[in-house]
Amino acid sequence: MLKNKMFLTPVQLPKCFKSILYCFMWCLFVPVMVFTPIIKADVFQPSMVIIIDDLGYNLANGLRVVNLPGPITLAVMPHTPHGALLARKGAAADKQIMLHVPMQNHAGLKLGPGGLTLDMDETQFKQVLRANVASVPYAEGLNNHMGSALTEQALPMKWTMDVANELNLFFVDSRTSAASIAWQQAIDQAVPALTRDVFLDNDTDIEALEMQFQRAITIANKHGFAVLIGHPYPATAAFLSKSLSRLDEAGIKLVSASALIWQLQPHFNAL
Repeated sequence: MLKNKMFLTPVQLPKCFKSILYCFMWCLFVPVMVFTPIIKADVFQPSMVIIIDDLGYNLANGLRVVNLPGPITLAVMPHTPHGALLARKGAAADKQIMLHVPMQNHAGLKLGPGGLTLDMDETQFKQVLRANVASVPYAEGLNNHMGSALTEQALPMKWTMDVANELNLFFVDSRTSAASIAWQQAIDQAVPALTRDVFLDNDTDIEALEMQFQRAITIANKHGFAVLIGHPYPATAAFLSKSLSRLDEAGIKLVSASALIWQLQPHFNAL
């Protein structure tokens, strides 16, 4: 009799306990059933980020970029005549907005308003950078405009990432210098970050644009993703308007900068 009683006890659970146990088991299995195929698709489909820099000075050129199809990422210059308007229109068109922050370069080219230079102390540097971010509505990240000199230096890059962390921004290294340490500094300070693979339009001749676009496609297919940076030239906007559909044909997904960052986050965590 005792044996039978011991056998029956686990089966005759209180109803409330069985309900809790059932819910617990369901919570374990549903995420596996629902999300596993999506995760696999995201991992194996190559992705491309297209960032258009230098927005804010020319309204007509900027609007051509805003009106491009898909999740193009817009990098807007601070304190420019049309930057805030283009940022708002871009956000309304489901484009991701970034601050395109002017940084000191080796050529001594003028930076315009909001420029960050090597002679600034930490307080001034961070104040200028915060004001730059505030001038661009909906900014979720930042990348460097020029900056071949500044991105090679550890201290200003540390200050940049301090502000990025403070304001919850991601960072994209435009790689205007082969000696840039900006991306590594971002990773060291746990700032979500990408680095540029290809410049699209250093030459706006159609054959040159085609070559650089194809180069980005090749990198995406080989490595799983590519970051392509262009500018709001009429020739660039016209080329992208005709060519973006080719990404689907090549099996490449056009994504925003932050979408690619989230896709790569497990790899960043391992660094």
